[in-house]
Amino acid sequence: MNAHAADMPMPVKAYRAAAVDDALCWKGVCLYGIIDAGFGWQSHGQPFNGAFPTGAQYLVSAGSNRALWTASPNALSQSTIGLKGEFEVLPDLIPDLNAIFKVETGFNPMSGQLANGELSLQQNNGIPLDSRSANGDSSRNGQAFNGQVYVGLSSPTYGTLTIGRNNSLTLDQILGYDAMGGSYAFSPIGFSGTWAGAGSTEDARLDQSLKYTWNYGPVHAGVIYQVGDYGSSSSTADWVHDDLQGDIGFNYHGFSVDGTVAKVRGMVSASPLGPSPTNIGLTGLAATISDNVEWMLTAKYKWDKFEVMGGYENIDFANPADPVPVGFVNNYGFTFSTVSNTAFPRDKILQMMWIGGKWQATEHLTLIGSYYHEIQNAFGTAAGVAGCNTTVSSMCSGTLDAVSFLADYVVAKHFDVYAGVMYSQMQNGLANGAVQTSVLNPVTGAVLGPNGKSTAWNIDPTVGMRYSF
Repeated sequence: MNAHAADMPMPVKAYRAAAVDDALCWKGVCLYGIIDAGFGWQSHGQPFNGAFPTGAQYLVSAGSNRALWTASPNALSQSTIGLKGEFEVLPDLIPDLNAIFKVETGFNPMSGQLANGELSLQQNNGIPLDSRSANGDSSRNGQAFNGQVYVGLSSPTYGTLTIGRNNSLTLDQILGYDAMGGSYAFSPIGFSGTWAGAGSTEDARLDQSLKYTWNYGPVHAGVIYQVGDYGSSSSTADWVHDDLQGDIGFNYHGFSVDGTVAKVRGMVSASPLGPSPTNIGLTGLAATISDNVEWMLTAKYKWDKFEVMGGYENIDFANPADPVPVGFVNNYGFTFSTVSNTAFPRDKILQMMWIGGKWQATEHLTLIGSYYHEIQNAFGTAAGVAGCNTTVSSMCSGTLDAVSFLADYVVAKHFDVYAGVMYSQMQNGLANGAVQTSVLNPVTGAVLGPNGKSTAWNIDPTVGMRYSF
């Protein structure tokens, strides 16, 4: 996988009690939050990491190598705390125009640390795959406010404009059309931010961005632009990066459909420095740079106590038109001491398709099931790699499949308990270098070669509870 740490907001709860005005608000400013904690077992997991936004390595990964009981924070929702506000600004001139703001941050409730994906990568620099703790790239990287942070104007007539750090439109779309609501433990498109970030989890939330959304009757639309960082192709000291996305959709009598397109320059996908004693303790990271084009189409239909939803996403990765120099620093203040600008001899195409459904079995209990299928093409050109469909190279074609089930019981308005499980497996090119498909040096843990297997897998039965306010 390109990334292993999406960082989604909480799914909408299955049941809402009778409306009671118990919000924590004062003069238009409201405090809100959620705490999600639990425990689980994994057949092929990695040890808990308190900095990692998800805490546990729910989705099968290259380092998935041992059966273990583990703390399982944020399994259904990212634990967050924040402030938001809304105020009339010109009541006599434009009666329905409000000023709005939001500041929020995500944290790991079982370690007390702010969510920090790239710190979890640093902690695993130089360590062999079979000895690493849970880790992954993220758009939550230890910032004081690592969720959304924006100020703007909102009107039911003229739409909403926000400036600051905004959710990408691709993230919004996945949250709206994934039956698991972007869950870390039960959804690969929740756990892996590749899909929410149009190719990298770092772009699931966009710093330095302007976002505009608009509704008119059954039609809605949106656009977001990340100003990013600008250089020139003749400079060796600049990181050329920006992100432009657009969305259009409609809702009609329980049926909804949305389409999103995105174009990203200089996308960064971060990873730990390779297994080597000389890399242990280093603060630098490795980066793969790409220029991406993404599109996604989703639909859902709700009737009575049932809802079915699904989607298809296509991401094209190409080598960057403006190569990025070694030593550049990304938006989150991390330095990259290893940089690849030539990872894609041919364009890499990732496809994800999914379908899921919800059934509100009782007033308090909702049952959810989902299936996900990912396809990667063979994008290498070298002899012995071109057109391959094995684990011999990460450039070979491959697939990932996941199926999940969840039962969510809302005990009271602010408190629910849940139990669920996801089975995930990756094959061929997507499983290249995975501990389960490779022979390791018994002393150093370095990968020596394939062990004859083409599939790596994990199953993660998890139970937890959430308190929201």
